[in-house]
Amino acid sequence: MNTLNSPITQIRSEWISSDGPEKDVVVSTRARLARNISGFAFPARAKSADLEAIAAKILDASDSIRKIYPNLAIVETSSLTEEERTYIVDSHLASPQQVKPKNGRILLLESNGKIAIMVNEEDHLRIQAMLPGLQTVKAWQLVDEIDDLLAEKLVFSASEKLGFLTASLTNLGTGLRISAMMHLGGLAMTGRLARTVKAAVELDISVRGLFGEGSTGLGDFYQVSNEITLGAPEMEFAERVGAVAEYLVSEERAARSDLLEAGAFRVMRAARKSLRLIREADKLSAKDALSLLSPLRLAVCGGLAEGVKLSDLNELMITLGIMRLDTPSERELEQSDRNRAVMLRRAVRNASV
Repeated sequence: MNTLNSPITQIRSEWISSDGPEKDVVVSTRARLARNISGFAFPARAKSADLEAIAAKILDASDSIRKIYPNLAIVETSSLTEEERTYIVDSHLASPQQVKPKNGRILLLESNGKIAIMVNEEDHLRIQAMLPGLQTVKAWQLVDEIDDLLAEKLVFSASEKLGFLTASLTNLGTGLRISAMMHLGGLAMTGRLARTVKAAVELDISVRGLFGEGSTGLGDFYQVSNEITLGAPEMEFAERVGAVAEYLVSEERAARSDLLEAGAFRVMRAARKSLRLIREADKLSAKDALSLLSPLRLAVCGGLAEGVKLSDLNELMITLGIMRLDTPSERELEQSDRNRAVMLRRAVRNASV
C-alpha cells in the first residue's frame, strides 16, 4: 500500500474541479457505507490492541481494492497537523471524529479524493465515495463495489433479521447513507426555503447543514440525505435521495428564474455587496465567509458575474478553514480570520457583477 506522496492540503477533490449533473445547484454527492468486523467490539468499546488488529485486517483486505484504485494511500491520522485535519474535514474526505488521533485509526484515501475509507471511526469501516454534481446511484455503486471486494476477506457483523449491525441504530440495516450537498440560495432569497424543505422531510429525507447532523445551513448550503437505512434495498435509498434532490433542484432553479425575471436586481445587489465587504474586510469568520459566498454563487450561475468561476468558489469552501477542529486562543482565532479575509480577497480580485 502506498503512502501519500503529496501534502494533504494539495489534494484537489474531483467534486471541486469537475463538472457534474446539476452542478449549478448540487455541489457534490456522497455515498457512505458503515460496516463492522464480526468478533470485535465497536470502536468506542474496543481495546487498543483490538483496534490495531482491526486496522491490520482491513489493510490486508484492501489489497484487492488497489487493482481498481492503484493510488489508494494510507494516511496516519496521528501524524496530521491541525491544518491538515481541518482541510480533510472541510474537503469532506473524513469526519471530525476520524481525524482525531487514536490507536488503530487510519484513513485510506485516493489521491483525487473520490474514494476514502475511514478505519475505526464510529464503526470499524466507513467506505465513502464523493462525486461532483448529483450522482446518487453511481456513488452507491462505487461503495458497493468496494464493499464486495472487502467482504471476500472480511466477515461483517450482520443479523438475518436486522441486516448489517452498526454502532448507531440510525445506520442499522443497509448501513448506507446517501447525501447531496446543495446550494439553495435562491430559495433562501425568495423566502421559500422552509416550505420546500418541509416537503422533502415528509418523504423521510433529512435536510441538514453543510457538515451533517447538528450543523446549520451556513451560506445556504445543505446536505440532503436518507433519514433511515433499514427496510429497503440500497438502490432504492439511492434513487429516493436522488429524486428528492431533483425536486429541490427544480424548486431552486424556479426561485432563481423568478429572481432573474424580476430584473436580477436582488441577486446583483447582494453579490456586489458581498464583493464590497470581502474587499474591505480585515478579517472574516468562517460563518461570514460562507454567507458572502452564497450570493456570489447565485450571480455566477445566473451569468451575472465575470472574473470568477464556480470551481473557484467550490475550492474556497475547503480552503477557508470552515470546520476548525482545535480550540484556538483569541490571538490564533483573530489571525485565522485575517488569513481567511486575505484568501477571499485574492480569489475575487478580478470578479465583477
